[in-house]
Amino acid sequence: MPPTPPSRSRIGPHLAADIAAHITAESLTEGTHLRTADLARRFAVSRWPVEQALKELAESGHVRHEPNRGFFVRGNGPAAPAAPAAPDPVHAAYLRLAVLLTEQAIGPQVTEQQIRNRFALTRRQTSDLMGRLIREGIAEKRAGYGWNINTELTAPDALDHTTQMRLILEPAALRLPRYHLPQGDIARLRRVEHDLLDGTIDRAPPDALYLRGAQFHEAVMAGAGNPFMLQALTRVNRVRRLLTYRAMDDRERYYRQSREHLAILDLIEAGDHAGAALQMEAHLHKVRHSLSALGFIPAQDVAGTTPG
Repeated sequence: MPPTPPSRSRIGPHLAADIAAHITAESLTEGTHLRTADLARRFAVSRWPVEQALKELAESGHVRHEPNRGFFVRGNGPAAPAAPAAPDPVHAAYLRLAVLLTEQAIGPQVTEQQIRNRFALTRRQTSDLMGRLIREGIAEKRAGYGWNINTELTAPDALDHTTQMRLILEPAALRLPRYHLPQGDIARLRRVEHDLLDGTIDRAPPDALYLRGAQFHEAVMAGAGNPFMLQALTRVNRVRRLLTYRAMDDRERYYRQSREHLAILDLIEAGDHAGAALQMEAHLHKVRHSLSALGFIPAQDVAGTTPG
């Protein structure tokens, strides 16, 4: 019996956790309609797994379901992003696989049996795991049997390449003549950063912290009004999520990043987009130095750049 196609599989508890973290990161207010189609586009899945994840969140109290109307943010739900009550074997396998991929200790082609044996997964769990890698652009289904791993995205210098791309793309977006970030978006992003600095950094799971940071940069990029630039950044952020998992437990750097995010917002609000671009460059250089200090980017690749 062939594995369940990723788009029709349960995908796993991590999708529900991602949606809950998205609700928190975006500071969505009570009663906000959670449109299945919008969430499917954001997380690069079909509508079916999003509906299953929303049902899980409704059961846990994060959202409410109204028959014939859909799902809505529940204002008095739990503040922290949803997390599985018991350890999720698919998520655990994902973290282990992230290390193997960055060390090039697995692939570039894998079969269902190899994944099942390596991580002690069921057939359904294997489908969930590989479905997640497909959504993040790390793997693709082979025409015959098994999956191809995108070796360009898991090469030793892949993370360095993503930071180089961000250094080119994100400051350039702020320098575009028609750049505009609505005041409501600035206020929302500022609330998120203050919430992080007020203690959420110490409480939230690493996944949620990463998602908040990624969504900040995507929201700032959206102000450029260029969908191709935004799509490029969104794709890079999906890849970075896997490549930087081992760095996510460094809580102190999130405090620094939040303060830098606020400085960028202040400049954008003041209409100083050139200054915001320079601040963004300095911020991304510090990200590179942090990743280099943790051993994710060779030190010679960041030599001569702004120290973090």
